[in-house]
Amino acid sequence: MSTETSSGIGDEERQMARTTAIGLGIWLALTIAAVVLLLLFGDAISSLFV
Repeated sequence: MSTETSSGIGDEERQMARTTAIGLGIWLALTIAAVVLLLLFGDAISSLFV
């Protein structure tokens, strides 16, 4: 009985870790994309506001 309970908790933690890792991966990809876009088009974007 206790092994089933601890196995269920381990599965929940594994799923939560996977969800967190996916979220961090998406956040990192978006951050890198934003930096690349600013490096490529920063002058054009800033000229729109100046």
